[in-house]
Amino acid sequence: MIADTTEMRTFQADLLRSELRYRRLFESSKDGILLVDPQTRQILDSNPFMTELLGYTRDELRGNELFEIGLLKDHAASEAAFRQLQQEGRIRYEDLPLQTKNGERREVEFVSNLYDEGGEAIIQCDIRDITQRREADESLGQAQAQLGNRAVQLEHLVAERTAELTTTNQQLEAFVYSIAHDLRAPLRAMQGFSVMLVEEAGPAFSETARGYADRIGKAAQFMDALLSDLLAFSRISQQRVELTPVDLKAVVESVLSRLQKDAQDANASVEAEGPWPAVLAHEPTLAQVLFNLISNAFKFTAPLAAPLVRLRAEERAEFIRLWVVDDGIGIAPDHQDQIFRLFNRLHGEKYAGTGIGLAIVHKGIERMGGRVGVESVPGEGSRFWFELRKA
Repeated sequence: MIADTTEMRTFQADLLRSELRYRRLFESSKDGILLVDPQTRQILDSNPFMTELLGYTRDELRGNELFEIGLLKDHAASEAAFRQLQQEGRIRYEDLPLQTKNGERREVEFVSNLYDEGGEAIIQCDIRDITQRREADESLGQAQAQLGNRAVQLEHLVAERTAELTTTNQQLEAFVYSIAHDLRAPLRAMQGFSVMLVEEAGPAFSETARGYADRIGKAAQFMDALLSDLLAFSRISQQRVELTPVDLKAVVESVLSRLQKDAQDANASVEAEGPWPAVLAHEPTLAQVLFNLISNAFKFTAPLAAPLVRLRAEERAEFIRLWVVDDGIGIAPDHQDQIFRLFNRLHGEKYAGTGIGLAIVHKGIERMGGRVGVESVPGEGSRFWFELRKA
């Protein structure tokens, strides 16, 4: 008997603690809570957050049905909701409109559950105010729409400016091409007439006069070479470049064949080490790039030296890197970023050249979607490289 009494007291104490714990949760919840009688559908109790949200006191809420305080649209909506609750045990509305006592409109998330508490049914309605979240979503949507509109405007503006720049560049390149082409004829005439003048005058020309005529001829020859390179640069800038799989070995062999006489004149030797993977390139442009790099390797050597040029290719992830390595005079570190610029001549007085050859290399590789660079130590040679995508 004593044991039964002790167990009863323990049970009652546990029950009291549970009730107190639930009451604390009920009172302190940051969501609105309503307790509703499933038979009469009238509100039995509400927590402080609910009264604060609606603007009603607890006494004002008790005895009302949900539609009477603005949680459901009307009596018919209330009937439908309670039928669904009886069938499913739970109803949920994600964005239920709600009007408070003072007429303020709110958006709430409404969840109602039917519980059985010790044989007695009870309905708990949980109401979460999502007005600020909806307003934030709307503001975010408006901001995103404005940002999207602005992005479209910027895209149009960039497209227009790009088209204008492209047109301007094309006009400038066409102008350069036209000038360079038209100037070559009078330069060749100057060169030819200076030779004819020396031959015609013969002994009547003094050594000084012959020197002047020779300088005229060499200047005309240099200008002709300069204009020829300008035309090549203009062509490589303007021509349509379509990338296709290119046999690198065939291009290397073709370029070396064209440079055979230059190699003999420079007493140069070339070592080409395979294998040669296929690359995505524009074959004429690729051939021009290789031609210029190898020609430079023959040219920029110490006096009386026999140049040695090594060619090889290596795979690098999605790219093929081709090396043109020489044992020439090398390039100082301060100048290595400059050599690919137009009209840049580091050794203009000692070595013939127009300062355009490496600019053509850079432009050609750029048009084919690749990269180009150099590694060099003065007096120890240079290692030029460029990368193109694998075919």
